[in-house]
Amino acid sequence: MHCEPHAVSTAGPTPIWLWPNLLSLDAPLLAMLWQGFLARRFSLPSHPAGRLVLGLTVWAIYILDRLLDARKPAPVPEPARHRFCRRHRKLMLALWAVVVSADAGIAIRWLRPEVLRDGLIPLAGVLIYLLLLQTSCKSIKFPKEIAAASLFTAGTFLTAWAGLRRPGLAWPAVAFFTLCLANIVAIEAWEWRESNPPLHPSTRWLARTYLLWVPLAVVVCALVGRNPWYASIAVSAGACAVLFWVGRGLPLEARRVLVDGVLLSPLLFLIPR
Repeated sequence: MHCEPHAVSTAGPTPIWLWPNLLSLDAPLLAMLWQGFLARRFSLPSHPAGRLVLGLTVWAIYILDRLLDARKPAPVPEPARHRFCRRHRKLMLALWAVVVSADAGIAIRWLRPEVLRDGLIPLAGVLIYLLLLQTSCKSIKFPKEIAAASLFTAGTFLTAWAGLRRPGLAWPAVAFFTLCLANIVAIEAWEWRESNPPLHPSTRWLARTYLLWVPLAVVVCALVGRNPWYASIAVSAGACAVLFWVGRGLPLEARRVLVDGVLLSPLLFLIPR
């Protein structure tokens, strides 16, 4: 499908709002925000080292994912984040090495032993995910969006679960997983409809029923209780649904940034009143 009108022009300066996405900073910042919000709303221990390691780990994973994608032939049209990584591959590789080194040093020196131990499980899951993504991308043998949402949720909840095993965090995790899935499926659905890449049947079904299950998740979270955790998820998921519904006229790159931007809703509940 022809989608030049929806592409961000490569001529002229890069828009400021696009830089966090180009540098893979959006996901780690969101992970740190939601982890801190989780600790505050459920009275959980929160240490700067744990939040910093989460941010650096997510950042390293996203940079690595794009470096691996940059090894493949460029699709047409190519997302700006992948085009940037392809053009600045050596710089991104050096940045990845610095991030990984800092992450490992902080984790070994300051992270709680149980968090470091339990963190190896989602890390192994991420490595398997990236391996499958690189070897089976043509046939799409597994629903990568569900896997990605699960791994992002596990990483965000890691410090809360490690050594504590609190069963009361199961439903907050399910709600957060649903929000992550809504975010990822929205992006994949837009790219599927406008660029026609292959899509797993389960993800195609989630995209076609998006305006059914996402608003349902909003209603459920709004009715769960007074905990701002669920209210924040309802706000973000509702914004995702609205953007999915009315955002088709916006450039695709702008929609990618906006659908991540609406996940900043915890800031509404963290601002002192």
